[in-house]
Amino acid sequence: MTARLYYSGDQGAVVLEQNGLPVDRYPSAAALVETHILALLATSVDQPERCAALRALYQTPVTSD
Repeated sequence: MTARLYYSGDQGAVVLEQNGLPVDRYPSAAALVETHILALLATSVDQPERCAALRALYQTPVTSD
């Protein structure tokens, strides 16, 4: 199984490709990260400490410094 992420187009869309076929497309890298964090939260319901850490990360503003 080969997977890769790449940017597509002028708008900065991110494409997830597996075995040469597009699997998913996100409008931005931030949308990809948000989706990943939300999935981690959904799978960590029985781990309150991990949920708290993920929520703190998710709520932290992203800066471009």
